[in-house]
Amino acid sequence: MAVRRTFGWVQNPGDLKKLKKVVSIFQSGSAENRWLTGTRLPLLLRFELISNADYALFIAELSKPIIEIDYSTLKGKGSGSKSRKDALCTGIIQAVIDAQQNKTYIDAAGITETLKKPYTDDWSAEGYLRWAISCGLIEYISADDKCRITPLGMELANAADGSGEEKAALSKALLSYPPVIRILTLLQENEKQTKFELGSRLGFKGEMGFTSIPQEVYLCDYCEAVTSAEKSAVRSNDEGDSDKYARGIASWCAQMGWIVSSNEDVTGTYRGNTYTAALQKYSITRAGEKAIEKARGNSSKPRLPRIVMFEMLASNKAHGADYLRYQRACILKAFSTTEKTLAQLQNALKGYDLEIDTAAIKDHIDGLRSIGIEIARRGDKYRLLDKIERLELPPRSTCVKDDVNDIIDRVRRMLTHLDHKYLILIDLAYSDAASRTKKNADAREFEIQTADLFTNELSFHGMRLGDANRPDAIVSYGANGTIIDNKSYKDGFSINRGSADEMCRYINENMLRSTALNPNKWWENFDSGVTVYTFLFITSYLKGGFEKQLEYISTANSGIKGAAIGVESLLYFAEGMKSRKYSSADFYNSFHNREMVFTI
Repeated sequence: MAVRRTFGWVQNPGDLKKLKKVVSIFQSGSAENRWLTGTRLPLLLRFELISNADYALFIAELSKPIIEIDYSTLKGKGSGSKSRKDALCTGIIQAVIDAQQNKTYIDAAGITETLKKPYTDDWSAEGYLRWAISCGLIEYISADDKCRITPLGMELANAADGSGEEKAALSKALLSYPPVIRILTLLQENEKQTKFELGSRLGFKGEMGFTSIPQEVYLCDYCEAVTSAEKSAVRSNDEGDSDKYARGIASWCAQMGWIVSSNEDVTGTYRGNTYTAALQKYSITRAGEKAIEKARGNSSKPRLPRIVMFEMLASNKAHGADYLRYQRACILKAFSTTEKTLAQLQNALKGYDLEIDTAAIKDHIDGLRSIGIEIARRGDKYRLLDKIERLELPPRSTCVKDDVNDIIDRVRRMLTHLDHKYLILIDLAYSDAASRTKKNADAREFEIQTADLFTNELSFHGMRLGDANRPDAIVSYGANGTIIDNKSYKDGFSINRGSADEMCRYINENMLRSTALNPNKWWENFDSGVTVYTFLFITSYLKGGFEKQLEYISTANSGIKGAAIGVESLLYFAEGMKSRKYSSADFYNSFHNREMVFTI
């Protein structure tokens, strides 16, 4: 059975010089290949930073006239029983890239030498390998799980550093990568954008793996952070996946001279307050405009092909990722050479054993555009402008729809007023990744997107609080305020006693408002006009004896009213409020210590 690898989206590596080094080792006899076998690997062996067996294997593989190397041999095998910092070099690409820190090493003769750690970790090494594959510099042979250099990779490896040939090869590689086109296009349309502004328009919206933090939320969190440690935590944590992709791609483009950046004060309004902080802003250069022109071609020069690997078409974080990829890949295949309406695409997809409604096809097309694949629309017809390369369809039987995909498709058909980006709440609510004992990135994202739905779409006041000793979010409308606890449970949520007691604590803190109970004073974030309070659990779906726990919380706290709501009902309420079927009064009239249910 073939090994599954993931290509297409790159967050970590960003140095084009290191990318060239990685590619060049596949070229037999190149300067980088000779340096690796003649200098770097012997250095690792001298200081016992590599096993004798791996040293012999690496030398043998790199000395072949035509180099094809196993993927795992290239990236390394992890740290094993050792900590990451003490792990030996177990991958060829690990040995190509220096780590950041200086270390002192002692050889068998007692001679010491201080230098940058002469190899990186396997995760970083794989990032560079995936980058090279995704840009067409290295070819991945899935049948053998091996890698070899491409003709374009040879051009890069043979080019002198800093030469026009080197820049031309890198240009072809980067411009074949659709997200580069997307970032350059966004900057051509609107100059001086931050990673948050770019990230919000990059990737498949409404899907895990392509999240973006609202810029005003970041500004609020950063400006309200008191200590330098808190501010540093905001800088590190308040960043979605698409924000990271945007930042990384902008860095590549800056090295090519296609983008320039500057730190500028940015102002945003959140919860009625205005916040200002310095953020990095990106602008396209004339060279960047010329790069787009080259990528798109003209009457005398053909459009550069785009490399779209199957794995690029969804994140592994998404439910039924391969099913989503298969749909999108088939849409690209179905375009063929002719333009089509949504109905014609729907009919063509039946030939791929896919029954997809036109609303889903429209969302998929929007997502494909948002990753940088250029699809034109004329009237009710769509036309694929790009020539797509490297896109291979796996067997249909391996790309199966799961229950969460069914829910998303069902809800999507009902959302005619609400932005479909909020479909991500379904992914997040059903996520197994959201830990039940500590906050992690997906749990935090569930809180952020919930607060964003209420405040930005439905005109409630409130915010995501999260973190230790605070509710996940609070919202209010007029005199009514609600304490919210988000719960991600793939198999449903019944409100356990621990969750009930935690909610009791928050209700008690809000009633007494004493710093002796909680010095962070989270309750001060409620609007001053709120006089009636409720509590709410938001989850995938409810099961078991959750109503008893709602009654328990209410009885223990002077009869305060609460509720629990499944994410599907929450989205139907939001759609209904946008269409004016429901109002905030309908929401607050539904707190009866039972499940809230809304329909469309």
